[in-house]
Amino acid sequence: MTSENQPVPPIRHAFISERGILGFAWVGGGLLFTLLTGFWIWLAPFSVSSQMAVLFHTAAGLLILIPLVFWQLSHWLATRHAPRKARKVSGYVGFWLLAICVVAGTVITWQAAFETVISHGWANVHLWSGVLALPFLAFHVLPRRQNGLSPSDLQAQTPAADDGLARRRTWKYALGVVAGLGLLWAASVATYRAPSLNKYRPPTSFKPAPGPNPFAPSNTELQTGKPVPAQAIGNSRACGASGCHTTIYAEWRASAHHWSEEDQFFQAVRKATTDVQGVQSTKKCGGCHAPVSMLSGYGNPRLGKNIPGYKEGDSCIACHAVRHVDERGIGSYVLGIPQPYLYEYSTHHDATLINHFLIRVYPWQHDRDFSLKLVRQAKSCAPCHKEFDVVGKYGVLQVETQYDSWKHNKWNTDVNPRKRLRCQQCHMFYQTARGRAEADPYDLRIGLGPKYHDHRFAAANQFMPLALRSPDAKQQVRDVERWLTGKQLVPEIQKVWPRGPVVPIAIRAPATVRHGEQVDLQVILTNRKVGHSFPTGPLNVVRVWIELEVRDRTGKEVFHSGALNSKNHVEAGSYVLRPLALTPNGESIMTEDVWHPMGPIYRPAIAPGQAESFDYRFRVPRGAAGPLVVKARLRYRKANQFFMDAVYPHQHREAPITDLSSDSTEMMIVGGAAARSARVQRPNAP
Repeated sequence: MTSENQPVPPIRHAFISERGILGFAWVGGGLLFTLLTGFWIWLAPFSVSSQMAVLFHTAAGLLILIPLVFWQLSHWLATRHAPRKARKVSGYVGFWLLAICVVAGTVITWQAAFETVISHGWANVHLWSGVLALPFLAFHVLPRRQNGLSPSDLQAQTPAADDGLARRRTWKYALGVVAGLGLLWAASVATYRAPSLNKYRPPTSFKPAPGPNPFAPSNTELQTGKPVPAQAIGNSRACGASGCHTTIYAEWRASAHHWSEEDQFFQAVRKATTDVQGVQSTKKCGGCHAPVSMLSGYGNPRLGKNIPGYKEGDSCIACHAVRHVDERGIGSYVLGIPQPYLYEYSTHHDATLINHFLIRVYPWQHDRDFSLKLVRQAKSCAPCHKEFDVVGKYGVLQVETQYDSWKHNKWNTDVNPRKRLRCQQCHMFYQTARGRAEADPYDLRIGLGPKYHDHRFAAANQFMPLALRSPDAKQQVRDVERWLTGKQLVPEIQKVWPRGPVVPIAIRAPATVRHGEQVDLQVILTNRKVGHSFPTGPLNVVRVWIELEVRDRTGKEVFHSGALNSKNHVEAGSYVLRPLALTPNGESIMTEDVWHPMGPIYRPAIAPGQAESFDYRFRVPRGAAGPLVVKARLRYRKANQFFMDAVYPHQHREAPITDLSSDSTEMMIVGGAAARSARVQRPNAP
């Protein structure tokens, strides 16, 4: 104890205060605990313990924030008149570095709790200011030898003989606080039950294929080498519920990537394949159309629709967690399994809040698991947009290959690299968000502002969204219509991508004709904007054709090609742009039996940047009143009527028709009474 004649100096009185709100024992203990957990978070690998450390680090920091401010103020008031020696200077430097660390920590805690992304700049300030403050604070606080004397010897010579005991007691209490908090942290780690993939057992219907890939004949592989729970590769709802990717999630729900397994056309083709070739053969489809259900062991289509993953389709993880792709097609990718954060699969509100907070405040594992490096490359599209089949002695049949068509043509081979475009630049163009809350966190982080990549993937299916009553189906159809007709503008590529129709149509016709004359017309189609050959898609489904109509001045039909008959089929003799495939029996494939062709015998596709002409011939009837009006339009529907009748028997459903482009011209009839009559009918003519 100190004597009445020798009061305790202010500097020591401030330091050894052990109780009350300004007590260093528990404030210092809390501060030391945050320091230790901070180092654990920084240096330890991602795990349950490191995530628990984040939560305890944050909670301890918030709890001691106000007491620490008061204690520091009290300490400064008590010591401000002390001699300015190295220890005091070190304390000032350490204090200001610690203050910066505390401010930065408060900022990123606020961002993680109430915004969608933390600032990596503030995170680095928080880390390095804390690291740099440590040696200064240690030098300021820890006892030291002076003139060869130990701290205990020095204290024995001072009037305050019990300072050493008080200091040791204070540190004892502080370390007790650290130990108590450490035990709580360890207990939380020990009692948390993390989901284990090793305990998962697929349904008994799952029969692994022989060889290294249990999902063969699909080329899709899992890093685990065996089925995993559907929630490990599905659970896309969590991406939208987090508040981080809400707009993107809503757009994905409307897209074909979402309903790729529900797609009624796909279901019809898969059923036909199953009936003929067996269940195992349908795994060729599953890697692209049904990855979640297939990779969880529910790839047997005879299990029905009430299976895990059926409504996930191509989930967020199925694209964003891909670790490797190649260009073989048929789902040739390796899918990784993201490491789950705490309470990843919980539906409890409080647990979900903790999960979202952790992903934001401790995002590095999330960023590694969902790296955008691969998915922003064109080759990431190759596995599912390059389709082939091995047809016995006939070899490999390319069913559709948008990727190869892009890779070997204009938009990837232009001599000027600035005129090249990737798949994502067109189909995932930038949208402007209505605010930071709807912007993509990754794009915010790199400074692009309130923008995000469009995830509707609008392309050419204007039938299925409404047929499935998918979320926001009407808007999805409108977007597809805008895409097909070339009305969708993409500002960032407008200098390269031309305006106007995707495939404009032009009529080449003589300016004048005569009665009884045989007239030759040409219709020119130019693939100006499609990144791959046009048309594309399944051999047996898509229907693109030219309708050409010639009428005289009175509206009487002179010539017509490309009309629809009473059963909604394109009339015979029309120009239809489609690959024609045959079965081994020589029959044209028009229905859902797509997997049994011998090979294509005709593929009238127009390569990017190329044009194709189509010839027409007719005779001008005598008595026709000029001028003759020629109209042409390029028409598209997702499914021909033969296919629709097979998929929807006894219903007669029709796929909507979109006119991609149109053109018109006039041909004057010269010579004879008809020409004189035409001049009489035009009194205002010069």
